[in-house]
Amino acid sequence: MMTRNKGNTQRQIRASILCLICACTVLLSGCSKAANETTQVTTEAPTTEATAPAATNNATEQPNTSSGTNTEGIPAGVSVQRVIKEVTLKDGYHKKIELLTDGGKRVTITDSTQKIVLQQIEYDGKISAVNGKQVTVKVEGGGEQTITIPDHVVIEDEDKLGLMPGVEIEWAVNAEGQIESVELED
Repeated sequence: MMTRNKGNTQRQIRASILCLICACTVLLSGCSKAANETTQVTTEAPTTEATAPAATNNATEQPNTSSGTNTEGIPAGVSVQRVIKEVTLKDGYHKKIELLTDGGKRVTITDSTQKIVLQQIEYDGKISAVNGKQVTVKVEGGGEQTITIPDHVVIEDEDKLGLMPGVEIEWAVNAEGQIESVELED
């Protein structure tokens, strides 16, 4: 029970840091875009939630193909299954979490001009096999994936579990398909 609380606390800290980064970005960018554009985008997003075109609202002549072309930052052969959560944050920022067919969750944060500020895919699963830094994982809600953890990525392992079969693992992949962070949990 204590490790779940620790995991929740870590997620809350990460979310706080992400919000702080977004706030700093807003302050540094000046946010001088017209307010009318942002209100139109936020009012249109709920009516088209099923097709998930929020990141591609600038391409108005392609609304029928937006669900098929909304593959930015998604691995080949993977598609969006459904939108899990879509919220408007402070200062016109927009956060969208989508469930992918491979079990990952794509998190996209856009600013008031619909420019992507952050996009990554988060995975959770259980390690089934290990060969050095090459790890085979049974992904929650998906199949098995074999990932290779780059040398420059520090593995967060507060409980000193190590890369062992049966250990829960979380990792985040950026839009270029590179692993950015890895965390082990009991």
